[in-house]
Amino acid sequence: MGQKKKSLGRDPFDDDNQQPKSNSVGKLIKGKGLKSSPEAKEVLVNVKLTPYNIKHIDVVRARLAESGKGKYTRSDLIRIAITLLSEDDV
Repeated sequence: MGQKKKSLGRDPFDDDNQQPKSNSVGKLIKGKGLKSSPEAKEVLVNVKLTPYNIKHIDVVRARLAESGKGKYTRSDLIRIAITLLSEDDV
């Protein structure tokens, strides 16, 4: 009797274009990331940035645009940074 051929599944390294892309940054921007409490949806804040902070954010925005990852505002990048902030960063 012949052996049955059994599929081992798709090779994940076969084609990079077929890999699903992560949309975690989009979720962070839209506010669908971590949820602290059900009653607090959105809070307005005022942030004072130093000239160095503004320059750094602009460099990150330029690199994202060059790499084709889209255009982000300073507010978007600040929101992402706050979401990723932990007590170890302070």
